[in-house]
Amino acid sequence: MLCRLLYLDVDGTLLTPEREISHATTRALGRVREAGVLIGVATGRKYDSALPYARAAGALAPMILYNGGRVETPEDRRVLYRQDLPVRYARRALDLLGGYDIQCNLYVDDDLYVEELTPRLRESMEKDGVKAQVAGDLGRLLDRDPAKLLLIGRGEELERFRAAYLHGLPDPPHVVRSEPTYLEILPPGVSKGAALRRVCGILGIPLSATAAVGDSFNDVEMLEAAGLGIAMGNSPAEVRAKADRVTATNRQDGVAQALERFILSGTG
Repeated sequence: MLCRLLYLDVDGTLLTPEREISHATTRALGRVREAGVLIGVATGRKYDSALPYARAAGALAPMILYNGGRVETPEDRRVLYRQDLPVRYARRALDLLGGYDIQCNLYVDDDLYVEELTPRLRESMEKDGVKAQVAGDLGRLLDRDPAKLLLIGRGEELERFRAAYLHGLPDPPHVVRSEPTYLEILPPGVSKGAALRRVCGILGIPLSATAAVGDSFNDVEMLEAAGLGIAMGNSPAEVRAKADRVTATNRQDGVAQALERFILSGTG
């Protein structure tokens, strides 16, 4: 496959479990850039949280942020696409949360708000390299559409909440697991795959000339949309089943191996 555009998920894919880009991946990314391939990052993170990794990867393509809710250029920060979550969907989630052991990160514009700082939220903030504003009642911030809600809790608790949230809801938003302890409520129709299609339209690059690498359920649409979808070895089985190829884990330089084998060798 002649690849012209490569998108990489960040957490669990580009980054090792220690949240670093390995030397092998850095070298492979350099070779990919030398081959004329444009690199981008596609992540659930917001701009300032994703930018350091985009820079480290030499990713100059528009950044896919908020799992596809925003597309922004990395350095001059031009917003090429933005879709926010209608308030009614956010308010429904906040009204339900009282019965669950789940914490909520509310993203409004490009700011992060929490009800209170718990150990679980502090851990999430440290991982993502973000700071939150303690707002108390999050509902009072819903005078405008938020970017998304990120719910943090145990997997089984998140699934109980998902079922209750979606029950009887017509035209639901996109509700997706992005990590074992993360459930995200995104605007209807928003996904990394939809954002990849938009970027290709902007850049004039056919989807058949794209590749994408990811590891979780929020990457599935992107893996399916790309000309070559590559799942990480640390992906759940359901995600690996949706990909064209599977590489090693993020502890085993899976991105570097994928680039060498499927992009640089031309045997995708």
